[in-house]
Amino acid sequence: MIDIPDFVYPKDSNGNALCPRCRKLITQCDCPSFKAAQLKPRPIKPTVRLDRLGRKGKVVTQIGALPHSEAYLKDLAKVLKVKTGSGGTYYLTEDGGTIQLQGDHKKRVIEFFKEM
Repeated sequence: MIDIPDFVYPKDSNGNALCPRCRKLITQCDCPSFKAAQLKPRPIKPTVRLDRLGRKGKVVTQIGALPHSEAYLKDLAKVLKVKTGSGGTYYLTEDGGTIQLQGDHKKRVIEFFKEM
């Protein structure tokens, strides 16, 4: 077993963890935070546009500039597909995520994001 010095992870005589700065029990410690700084979530500012290039004239609503998270895109795409009553897909790009919905649903999508 590795012998870790007391000043790295201090403990009292009962084996309870102590704050390395003030030497109080962790539950009673009132030092400025040792916790990792919480990052503020970036506000989502999606871009909504219609596209018909390479689709034989059929219109597709594209929602871009979304967070780069596959789980988030999957859930959001499902909600939007149900809300618009159409098919669609999602994919990740270098800049973030993109959702494509079949048909012209620009107004509905903009209203949806305003409600969020």
